[in-house]
Amino acid sequence: MQLQFTSVILAFSLLVGAAVAQDVGEPCPADQAGDVGCANTASVNNGNAYIFICNGEEFVLFADCASPFGCQTEGVKNAVCT
Repeated sequence: MQLQFTSVILAFSLLVGAAVAQDVGEPCPADQAGDVGCANTASVNNGNAYIFICNGEEFVLFADCASPFGCQTEGVKNAVCT
C-alpha cells in the first residue's frame, strides 16, 4: 500500500513540475496571461536564474537574476530575484 501511495505522489509531483518549469518561447494559454515563474536554462541568462512571464501567447523573459538559484516565486503572479 505504501509503495502505491509513493508512486502516486511521485507521478503527481512530476506532472506539476512539468507544468511549472517552462522555457522562454514555449506557448502558454491565454488564461495564464500574467502568470510568472522561475527557471534556469543554460541557453538563457548564461545559466543563471530568470523570471519568465506568460504574455497570453508564449513565455517571455521578464527579468534576469544574478545567480543560478537566485529566483523565488511568491504565488503565480509574483516572482523575485533573490
